[in-house]
Amino acid sequence: MKPLTGRRALITGAAKGIGAGIARAFAEAGAELFLHYRSDPEAAEQLAAELRKSGAQVHLHRADLGNLDELEALFSAISSAWGTLDAAVNNAGWDPGMVPLEAVTPELYERLAAVNIRAPLFAALREIELMKSNPAGGSIINIGSVQQETSVPGRTLYAMSKGALHALTGELALEAGPYGIRVNNIAPGFIEVERLLGSPGYNRKGVAADIPVGRVGRPRDIGQLAVFLASEASGFISGDTIVADGGLHRKLARSSATLSRT
Repeated sequence: MKPLTGRRALITGAAKGIGAGIARAFAEAGAELFLHYRSDPEAAEQLAAELRKSGAQVHLHRADLGNLDELEALFSAISSAWGTLDAAVNNAGWDPGMVPLEAVTPELYERLAAVNIRAPLFAALREIELMKSNPAGGSIINIGSVQQETSVPGRTLYAMSKGALHALTGELALEAGPYGIRVNNIAPGFIEVERLLGSPGYNRKGVAADIPVGRVGRPRDIGQLAVFLASEASGFISGDTIVADGGLHRKLARSSATLSRT
């Protein structure tokens, strides 16, 4: 039997990139899906059609999770459709790129915090409420970054937001644990997503040479790890951060090829 058969799962930021990789892995594992997206309806519809063709049940919902009214509307739709939730992957986020200290402004901070800190917090609170009624509890998976553990010039804002998500994971695991709800965090490293493939100067071989396992990451790598964390196979894992970067965070020195891409 597929490990997520009969499970109902929410994936935020699912239209492309890591989110789409997670959606595909969950569909293959047998989950019924509620896919959130914000800015690319065409990509979201194409992904939903692909997954439905493979036999998956898929619901789509557009929302700007930085807007709490739209976040609440998402969870009202889930509650109306399912009334419960077995798994949730909080993947949606915003990466402002390289921001030197002199370019950090209150406006940029507020925009980043709304999507990368406030939204995952209030999404997780709503997810916990939906999971409380489940006899088997549930699994919440946050998508952080190796940036929460390592320091790179120009990444202060982004790293700070992912560090907050790391702390949130531990606190929620503690407080939601009595309901049988597990909360974990995946910290991806260099993952080759669509926006990188069209980036000027992107050199896959150059990046791979910096990574101990000798290749760049794929969205499917994160998707398969998320399936594990959502399944019974990880039933005794909670409050943890799992780094998925091919061993890159263990290197003392890195080339400029990977510094700005994780």
